[in-house]
Amino acid sequence: MTDAEAPMILQIKSPQAVLLERPAHGVPQTSEMLFGESFTLLDRDGDWLKAENRTDGHVGWLPPGTRTGTPVAPTHRVAGRTANLHPAPTHKAVPTAALSFASLVTVAEQADNGWVRLDNGSWIFGKRLEPVASPLDRAPVDTALRFLDTPYVWGGRSGFGIDCSGLVQVALGAAGIVTHHSSGMQRNDDRLGPMLSTDGQGVDYRRGDIVFFPGHVGIMLDGATLLHATVFTMSVVTEPLADVAARAEGITGVRRPLL
Repeated sequence: MTDAEAPMILQIKSPQAVLLERPAHGVPQTSEMLFGESFTLLDRDGDWLKAENRTDGHVGWLPPGTRTGTPVAPTHRVAGRTANLHPAPTHKAVPTAALSFASLVTVAEQADNGWVRLDNGSWIFGKRLEPVASPLDRAPVDTALRFLDTPYVWGGRSGFGIDCSGLVQVALGAAGIVTHHSSGMQRNDDRLGPMLSTDGQGVDYRRGDIVFFPGHVGIMLDGATLLHATVFTMSVVTEPLADVAARAEGITGVRRPLL
């Protein structure tokens, strides 16, 4: 491949960016990208950009108005469920935007009072960040618990809204396991660990097991409780596994991540 044929790599500069299934308003969101994530530009349709997220390989269309730019190497990522951006290094400055958990940022300056200035000029409290060189959490359940009560959003994978496969993806991603943003594809992904059962029978459930249902997925909080993002409550909740299995009409698989 010549330099002229090399794909263009861009970076998300908006706090979050939806990925739609087609280049049109009003169509379903299939995933989203976070501030600082990079993507390969696959195609254009007017001001619409067809993007392949370089984090998980998900492909979708970015709407007009999504802020993008030349990639800058991140130094930190957001460690809390969300973190506010401020115009000055003080909590009294009215926030201008918010970033989600795992958003990637580049720190340009550190103030004496614990605040840091990003390369885009915004300030964020330093304790809301973690260096990109270290894992956010090695325990997926601990990560998933940060999202309790987060609203359910189809195609979401952020602290502002998340769906079932997005929750599992984010939880595993913080532990270094990259997977798809699709419950069906996650079920067939050996990166999530061995398949213990294809129907849930005979499993001694443990904290962290990934349980699949028809069109749904969740992560075990303990031997009997599922943590998941569900349209039943339109939020991230914990429920007895037996109740979810009955409502979903069965379990279709159980995987145990190897950490």
